[in-house]
Amino acid sequence: MKIPEKRALIALIVLCFFLKLAIAHPSFSDENVYFLMGKRISEGQMPYKGFNFVHPPFQIYLLAFLFKLFGVSILVGKLLPLIASSLSVYLIYLIGTELYKEKVGIFSAIIFLLTPIFIAFSDQGYGMWESLLFLLISTFFILKNKIKLSALMFTISIFFRYIAIFYFPFLLIFIYLKKRNVKQFLLIFLVSASLVFSTLYLVFGYNFIDDTVLYQVYARLYSVQLPKMYSQYLDYGFFTLFLCLVSTYVAYIKKDNLLLLLSVYPIVIDLLVLATFKTVIYHYFLLSLPFIMIATTRAFSISKDMVIRLFLITVLFLSFISNFRTIDYYLNPKNSENIQQIKQYIQNNTSKNDNIFGESSITDYISFTTDTPITSNYLDSFLSYMSYISEQKVIGNLENQKPKFIIDMENYYMSNPNFRAYIESKYELRETFSGIPSYFIYERKVS
Repeated sequence: MKIPEKRALIALIVLCFFLKLAIAHPSFSDENVYFLMGKRISEGQMPYKGFNFVHPPFQIYLLAFLFKLFGVSILVGKLLPLIASSLSVYLIYLIGTELYKEKVGIFSAIIFLLTPIFIAFSDQGYGMWESLLFLLISTFFILKNKIKLSALMFTISIFFRYIAIFYFPFLLIFIYLKKRNVKQFLLIFLVSASLVFSTLYLVFGYNFIDDTVLYQVYARLYSVQLPKMYSQYLDYGFFTLFLCLVSTYVAYIKKDNLLLLLSVYPIVIDLLVLATFKTVIYHYFLLSLPFIMIATTRAFSISKDMVIRLFLITVLFLSFISNFRTIDYYLNPKNSENIQQIKQYIQNNTSKNDNIFGESSITDYISFTTDTPITSNYLDSFLSYMSYISEQKVIGNLENQKPKFIIDMENYYMSNPNFRAYIESKYELRETFSGIPSYFIYERKVS
């Protein structure tokens, strides 16, 4: 690629980074949970012991490091996903260029940067951007025949989010197709992953396995949760199915095995997640998206069929149009006013001796910004986790510590018979904050 074009791509990535940083604001998001956990670690607490955490610890320890370095704030917390997502765009360019040619690299990166998921969520700290970044670095090192480094980077990826392990077979096939040393990758990965896992077990004890492995199996495969949110996949990623079908067809016609892998494997993983997970959230599909964008760009570049080219362009355009409201919801600071009002209400009506409990996103944001204690340090109060550790035990702890307020979201806790009975007997509805989503504030009844 010509140097000016490469510089233009870097400039675009940097521009997007600073634009997102300039409009960064709190939102209804699980990132509030991880920000609070990072803050607690920076204050000396330990995950799995001092508070519950259902993922590997790399993300929240990196957040704690940033908070120690720059101070505790939402803006600093958002630096981590923004840096990871921005670097991921550049890695897509490098991988596309190494795999095929420079135009594939730059257009893959630009298309990925313009997807609704990137525009809306590139500053959302779910831990997935970091996992994606190291997965892409691992892929790039394979192309550079640095297999040991590739295995180590993939190990880091899965200890941000375990879901990255779904791409282990992909990397093995990729290594085979590129005629690299599969056995070396396999050995280094298994040794490094075992060492990291064993070290974490020695540091955090059995709770680490219970929270991040046993609970995850229970939550993903067995727990009774909210209805599957297929709409999130259809809203944010429905176009990927069509893109993969077209690029698969082109790969078959052109006998391009690498393109076939890039086209088929991501959609197989996405459909597997949809079929098996009890709860499906859009960011589960983030790992697939870069490879789909590279496949789409490659198929476009080698296909001379104008119908195929127009179809690909149309699908990408429609995906943006259909997600415009989502993009506005996450980018427009006005949509966070509801969260600020709830925080102010709780802050105005609690003393330093009070504690609160409720839906994690809003409750943890309040605690993060006001230092209001959370009952029993249930920083992740997802219903499936409450059920996993025993609803009766949780309710017993609530009754023992008597939180002044319980914050419910869209009747989340009230949909559970045990929590509903407890809240109705001990609390009364004090305030309703309508919006997307709506929140209900229950206050402890005066004895």
